[in-house]
Amino acid sequence: MATPTEKVRLWQLISPLSPVGAYHHSQGLEEAVGAGWVSDEGTALAWIHGLLGRSIANLDLPVVARARTAWRDGDVAALRRWDALCRACRETSEQRAEERNMGAALVALLGELGERSPDGQRLGYPAAFGVAAFNASLGARDTLAGFAWAWCENQVACAVKLIPLGHSAGQRMLRELGASLDAVVEHALAVADDEIGLASPGLAIASALHETRHTRLYRS
Repeated sequence: MATPTEKVRLWQLISPLSPVGAYHHSQGLEEAVGAGWVSDEGTALAWIHGLLGRSIANLDLPVVARARTAWRDGDVAALRRWDALCRACRETSEQRAEERNMGAALVALLGELGERSPDGQRLGYPAAFGVAAFNASLGARDTLAGFAWAWCENQVACAVKLIPLGHSAGQRMLRELGASLDAVVEHALAVADDEIGLASPGLAIASALHETRHTRLYRS
């Protein structure tokens, strides 16, 4: 179990104040709202919950866990391999740019805070998060729960702004999503190496359409 100090490090890592640029990205949600696929609290919750279980739990979280372990073991080659796999699974240029830019921002932040990171390595955000989590002495479950919670919080914030929804609706959504995190984390920890990946065609279509959207609030 994380100590109070370690919990603070986790909260800092997933804080909206962390300068990684997460607030720039809706991850296809802006297009889903524009297309009418997501239009209210119920459809927003279904969209976010579906991606949490199919995309985040099957790709991002397993990569975060393996990146953390590789960095713990000093295995930079494995860290690079998992990072490359994660990037290869991103189906649009927006998704790849988001992963690249957020990862670069987090690695830069680690350097500014005097923390270790792979020398000269460009890491995507999940791999960089795994590195940061090990630096903060966070256990695997706390690391994955923190990553998943931050992703959910950002998606809900986007939904509240885009649909729009009231803040009470946002809090109801976060409560339901939070209640599923234990199961999501356990699933992610059980995913075998050759099962890592995602099957979220709706996300891929929304992201591809968003790339040519004339006006938009978010980069993805």
